[in-house]
Amino acid sequence: MRPASEMYRGQQHVRLMGGVKAFRTAGNRSDEVNLQILSAGYGLISEDRMVAPYECTFQGMRLGELQSMAETLRVPEAFRAAVRGRYDLGVVLLGESYLEACQLNEDVEFGGTTLLFCSTAMARRLPRMRNVKVVALAPEDTRRFSAGLVALKGELASRLLARAVGDPSLATRLTRPDVDVLAVLEAAGRSSAMRTTAQTPSGPPVDCVVGIPASWRRKLHRKKLRYFIPEWDDLVDPNYDFVNDKHSSGTADWSNEVYAHQMYSEPNYDGILMSRAVAENSKKKRARIQAMGVHRFLRVPREFPIMGDCGAFAYIHKESPPYTTEDVIDYYTRLGFDYGVSVDHLIVTATEDQKKFRYELTIHNAEEFLKQHQKGGFGWIPIGAVQGWDAASYAKAAAKYVKMGYRYIGLGGLVRSSTAEILRVLQAVHQVVPPSVGVHLFGLARLRAVKRMAELGVTSVDSASALRQAWFGAKDNYWSMTGKHYRAIRVPHARKSFRAKRIVAEGRASAEFVEKVERECMDALRKFDRGKRTVGQVIEVLEELDHLITPDRATFMDQYRRTLEEAPWRKCPCDICQRDGIDVVIFRGNDRNRRRGFHNTFVFYRLLQAFLSGERGELVTAPEGENHVALELEGA
Repeated sequence: MRPASEMYRGQQHVRLMGGVKAFRTAGNRSDEVNLQILSAGYGLISEDRMVAPYECTFQGMRLGELQSMAETLRVPEAFRAAVRGRYDLGVVLLGESYLEACQLNEDVEFGGTTLLFCSTAMARRLPRMRNVKVVALAPEDTRRFSAGLVALKGELASRLLARAVGDPSLATRLTRPDVDVLAVLEAAGRSSAMRTTAQTPSGPPVDCVVGIPASWRRKLHRKKLRYFIPEWDDLVDPNYDFVNDKHSSGTADWSNEVYAHQMYSEPNYDGILMSRAVAENSKKKRARIQAMGVHRFLRVPREFPIMGDCGAFAYIHKESPPYTTEDVIDYYTRLGFDYGVSVDHLIVTATEDQKKFRYELTIHNAEEFLKQHQKGGFGWIPIGAVQGWDAASYAKAAAKYVKMGYRYIGLGGLVRSSTAEILRVLQAVHQVVPPSVGVHLFGLARLRAVKRMAELGVTSVDSASALRQAWFGAKDNYWSMTGKHYRAIRVPHARKSFRAKRIVAEGRASAEFVEKVERECMDALRKFDRGKRTVGQVIEVLEELDHLITPDRATFMDQYRRTLEEAPWRKCPCDICQRDGIDVVIFRGNDRNRRRGFHNTFVFYRLLQAFLSGERGELVTAPEGENHVALELEGA
């Protein structure tokens, strides 16, 4: 149970609450803003009403069903009672379905002048109501205010409240018929609204287990293949101040940052893979996981799937793995994993002379692992790790695992293999592994072959490539739903980035000059996102900085121009792009780069589902004779 003001995570609500809290912390009494929330689960409720998570929305309901539900919750009566009292300024931020639930007509009595924000289509359908000024919002206003359609009304309310802090007469002015409300709020500026939001945490608490909506649970692609994302300490400050480049808590820590699944209304993966080597990479992290268990540490409910392995890449150069079978079984059991992988030892080019030893050791460990799991009667599912060096060796080991009694095996060591090589291995394994045995691919989730992988018996994969591409990729940093990839625009922090410091150390420019160019670039990008700079004007400023960063390489200006001209963040429906706008495509520090990685994972997850369902891609014949899915996506 939480207060209603903290329950909702949609960007309209998050931005609205940033403005409400900024207004209250500026010296105004908390009761000067009376916030009422229309809930399809509870009806019209006050912000401090304690509510439990629920699965219900008016959005998408047929009109008759919607009106019936609204009447059951007494929404029309509650709305009329709420607006009947006296107030200086009323603000209504409801979507079309929710406005329909209120059953507005000419008889509704508003106790003060009220701004009602809605779409242009809804504005034409609303009746004339005394004391109400309708503010119609068009699609182009999303660009004007750097906020997606979902977040737009919350952004406008946040600006209104931020402006009202130092302008007591604002309410009276805005309600005059001759005043353009949107022009006034545009003048208030995105920077001030975002600054107040960043400095006052909004939304649910950071250290909070997420709820999993029914829509996520019903994903059909899981019947073919599930996607796990590796846990590599990828967290961000949910209230990062992009204008001043400041962390809301000063320094970053697990206790004040959030995971990707906390930034969206539902996770963009089907489970999480946590390697022991990563889980124990610091004493503080290890202690937290030991005390909490993996689900609570990762802030997911107990039913959310978490797979554990040993992280063989971390000990690839050691003669033997640092873990015993008894130790890892205790580890998986004690920390509450849903799946546990046996102890393996990687066979790669660097370990060619040891391949037979590592191969036999991995098989022996898997056999002991299953025996001890069966003897202990543990609730989690054992996965036998398989290593090899060619299709025949993988198939031979897989056949042994099936004979041992494994119902789930995992193929490792294929990350650096070509897609054709991987498909050859899967074809060989598929011939000896029955459909009743699940197959996991470690570190691999290639879109161009994912459908063929599923056809060859793969039931789950894990990969962080979409996430990591955001800052490791040479040019494909930002992914889009159309399949196009874009280069992120590099603007290093003058005082923190090693690139900026190198410019000064090599005597190519003074620190003051670097800071000046940096400020000009960030200012130009923000003004461009508000429609106040052209692409050419931004490129002119960026080119000076780009030449300073690396004067001896070809310029990135053509690629930057493409990013700006197509502005993919404006078209993206994901919560991060809708909230943070152009900052998502700026290559600059963890809080921007990881957000871009979270966005890429959002895109990847949806494309994965599309490919598995056959909505994207087609079967073609590869040179080696196997079939695979050919991407229709540019640059993938």
